[in-house]
Amino acid sequence: MTATQIHSAVQKPDCLQVQARAGSSSSTSLYPALRLDLNVAQVIVAATRLSARSPSRWQAAVEHEWGGAASIAFLSVRSAFTAMIEALRWQHGSEILVTGINIADMMHIIEALGHVAVPIDLDPATLAPDPAEIAAKIGPATRALVVAQLFGGHVDMRPLLAVARKHQLMVVDDSAQAYTTRPARGACECDVRLFSFGLLKSGTALGGAIVEVKDANLRQRMRDVQCGWRRQRRSSYAVKVAKAFVLLPLQHPLVYGLFSRVCVAANSSSGAVLRKMTRGFGSAGAAALLRAVRQQPCTPLLAMLAWRLTHEDGLRLARRKVAGERMLAGIAHLGGSGLTCIGHRQPLHSHWLVPVSVQNPDRLRTDLARAGFDAHGASNVVAIGGSRATSMVNGLVFLPCYPEMDGDARDRVAAVVRSHFISHAEK
Repeated sequence: MTATQIHSAVQKPDCLQVQARAGSSSSTSLYPALRLDLNVAQVIVAATRLSARSPSRWQAAVEHEWGGAASIAFLSVRSAFTAMIEALRWQHGSEILVTGINIADMMHIIEALGHVAVPIDLDPATLAPDPAEIAAKIGPATRALVVAQLFGGHVDMRPLLAVARKHQLMVVDDSAQAYTTRPARGACECDVRLFSFGLLKSGTALGGAIVEVKDANLRQRMRDVQCGWRRQRRSSYAVKVAKAFVLLPLQHPLVYGLFSRVCVAANSSSGAVLRKMTRGFGSAGAAALLRAVRQQPCTPLLAMLAWRLTHEDGLRLARRKVAGERMLAGIAHLGGSGLTCIGHRQPLHSHWLVPVSVQNPDRLRTDLARAGFDAHGASNVVAIGGSRATSMVNGLVFLPCYPEMDGDARDRVAAVVRSHFISHAEK
């Protein structure tokens, strides 16, 4: 799998046309596709952490608060993944089985470090890879299986672990999109498990990641790799704090609607502007990506991450889960009409995002925008292989659904989806 074979699900420039067509709406209000798990008070806390000192102290505080010696704090999940591969010292050209919907940067890291990503297709209802396909693609060079937990849901790992253990493969659980609270994360059954606290993630600390590593030798080698990296500049984190202050007002539908119209008037789109603001790493190629991820987290980031871990209560995320389940209940009957509720049969789901796949995603986004709901750019997942994975990504639409929307607004999103399929069936 090469970078040129990756099909991006990040919304393309056609979002500009979608937003322009939606401009005829009489209402200025527009609900954003995703709501930050962050408030003004928490951003102020992050700002006060800019003066924090002693990175080793705060690193230890984060790892202690996480609950065990098996964890390491990193700048990002990409950083932890890079350190893991470097620490393992696999032979050049080793193969890593990866789930067919993933993050492009993870594939770029695999390739840049001299290895090969082998995609496994996914079941749309569970987002789980088929154990039989995993077994069929295991070869002499296969070293690991990496499973991405997507959109706030969890794949049942037991059948995948059974196959991997039979073939002596390392198993990595990439839960970057699936974190809720520490008590809810459960025991780590895999060799490595990754959690992200980036800007858009649940429990955000405006950056940072925690990796759980079962094997003590590998864990120490990963620590040694990270210790050889330069430390992130304090000013870099200050920029993230400033961005958060800018983004918070945009969570309000009226402000976001005005912002969207200004972006269209400037021949851009709100989705394009926000992706630039929220992207953790640039897109200047694999070498630049590796330089960016090979950094130790700065002290303010570690101090903020420790604060978030000690102050999480899970109440907002519990409300988000209820909202997501209500949304799915309102559209699940459309499954026979061409709507795929992605991951709706997963055993655990926090509904970080509510993704659906349809035959004409641009038309559904236009319908939603005209009703006052933006459905663009909530995640940067890509399809890296597999017919079902590619089909899901090609038709991907993220339905706005979060607890800050009142029940009536969420019901209107479901109504727009139902109306979309009724009108489509009539034509």
